[in-house]
Amino acid sequence: MSGIVLGALDLHSTEASGVQWILSDLKGWGAPGGTLAPQQKPRSPGAWAGNSYAKACPLVLTGTCIAPSAALASLALDRLIDAASLDDTRMDVSEGGRSRWSAVRRDGDVLPEWMGDTAFSYSIQVVALDPRKLGAPITASTRLPSSTGGLTIPYTIPYTINSTQVTGQASIFNPGNETGPVTMRIDGPVTGPVVTHIGSGLRLVFAASMTLGVGEWIDIDMEAHTVLAQGTTTRAQYVTSRQWSGLESGQNTWSFTAATYSPGALITVTGTPADK
Repeated sequence: MSGIVLGALDLHSTEASGVQWILSDLKGWGAPGGTLAPQQKPRSPGAWAGNSYAKACPLVLTGTCIAPSAALASLALDRLIDAASLDDTRMDVSEGGRSRWSAVRRDGDVLPEWMGDTAFSYSIQVVALDPRKLGAPITASTRLPSSTGGLTIPYTIPYTINSTQVTGQASIFNPGNETGPVTMRIDGPVTGPVVTHIGSGLRLVFAASMTLGVGEWIDIDMEAHTVLAQGTTTRAQYVTSRQWSGLESGQNTWSFTAATYSPGALITVTGTPADK
């Protein structure tokens, strides 16, 4: 494990003030248990069980802080407590040449053990309510499908064929082994947009009565199942097919169509790769 950044605090670094953070261990950065709960079959071998889902992931960070003075050591402990927030805090973990992150909350005490006035060791327990290890977001965009230009008859030899094609598809590759979150933004002008995840066939369809003008847009969160106009006002009432899709492992492609063609319509898809 080459490094952990909890909030704004790098737990494996030497700061300009001379405060040194030495990370000892991160326990739990594997995979959490599941909710299988098998029930023994009566009078026969084996058990019954339904689907199993990953539980929240508890994590324990341990390390040491060494400061040039007692005052800096005290301030360092305050910053550690602040970083181990009771609210969602991003924790970045670098290992094996790659960096992934989880949103964590402190679950338990921050336990310092002083070694004189200028150094202390610590133990912090946090929990990732969403146990996935997330990577850097990837963005792709497309306009509505169209084809312009090409050969015009009659023509004179020699001739050239100039054409421009827009596929109406946006593709993102997820190198991880878990489905990651997806958000989208559709910019107008557009009427009755439709977004289809080609691999699964899942379709998010908006009524033809929903129209976005120039400068208007909607934000779509596929995991939260929300549709917000200009990021504030819900437009969920216009969704006629609520088939929400995610960033599945491997290649993902979404097609963008609409009730009527508009050259200015644009969809931007942002997917975050994920591992179990």
